[in-house]
Amino acid sequence: IEMETDCPWGTEAEYKLLGNIDLLVGGYATIALATLGVCANILAISVFCNKSFKSNFNNLLVALAVFDLLFLVVCITESVRRNFEDRSSNTSSFSGLATQIHHRLFPYFLYPLHNILLTCSIFMTISISIERYLAIFHPLVYRNRSYSWNLSCHILPVLGLSVIINAPKFFESEVIYDGENSRISLTEMRFDRNYSVYYQNWTRFLVLGLVPMLLLIFLNVRVFIAIHSRKSSSKEMTYSTILLLIVAIFILCHMPRVALNIYEVFDYEQISECGPPVWSMIFKNFSNDILPALNSTINFFIYFLAGKKFRRSLLNLAFCRNDRQDNILSKTSFRTADTRVAGHAEEAAKKVKEIIEMKKTGVSRSSSII
Repeated sequence: IEMETDCPWGTEAEYKLLGNIDLLVGGYATIALATLGVCANILAISVFCNKSFKSNFNNLLVALAVFDLLFLVVCITESVRRNFEDRSSNTSSFSGLATQIHHRLFPYFLYPLHNILLTCSIFMTISISIERYLAIFHPLVYRNRSYSWNLSCHILPVLGLSVIINAPKFFESEVIYDGENSRISLTEMRFDRNYSVYYQNWTRFLVLGLVPMLLLIFLNVRVFIAIHSRKSSSKEMTYSTILLLIVAIFILCHMPRVALNIYEVFDYEQISECGPPVWSMIFKNFSNDILPALNSTINFFIYFLAGKKFRRSLLNLAFCRNDRQDNILSKTSFRTADTRVAGHAEEAAKKVKEIIEMKKTGVSRSSSII
């Protein structure tokens, strides 16, 4: 006698709601937001590549913007695949041929790249926080760094760790061919219980969820306390404000994904037997689709609101003005101020000389009278 499993099956209305949310949130909204984010990150990279923005912190922001830009491009392709492409392709039509090309790219390129870029964005945020931590608490080490420090100690480790952590993603899916038709299917490894429990749930929960959150909170709370307990320059205050806003938005956007991962870790048996409940699939559209896209998009607006210099350079870029004009104006103002100070100093020196000469003449006259 087969025992019937007590699975919480959803109602027809719930599945209809899920389909609508998949289309609106996971489809149209994610594509629109990701397109906006692509344009925003291109503008941010264009501004930060100006010579006046050359600094270690800004160079790392450029790297973060590049990772976010590529992640959003892959988000667009993934949203199109899941919501607007047929599950199976046929080469008899142009759309079917395009779908089949997408199917061939998905298992060994697009799907692993999507996970690698998400991991790069997470680790790059941590790397920028470490950079600020070193600048505040270890200034001697920070100042004595070599020219290639950012590349060798901040960017390449992020890329290397992201590829290593997501290497199993290259073996999770495959393309199944049935004559001229093709479809994407999961491999046996993806259905393996040990793989699902120890890698998909626990490893990714710890490495991409819990540990990054704790590190970001620890590093940025210490930097925030240090900045506000000592007299810091306006440049350091601006950098710290931008970083704190980036981290705050990052935590808000990724906390739902971590919460869903916690649920999947502790309710694995029920999910593996009955499948995910309808509410979790609805929630996943927000936690794994639109919120990561929002996090990769919103950094540009943080730079714009928190950075006065960024706003000025962006407006100069929009109106095809050169930043050098502002630099020339500032330099000439400093020069005029220097000439004024120099003029006052010369006048003061002449008066001092006159007073000394008058005193000398007074002394000589008194000696002659004696």
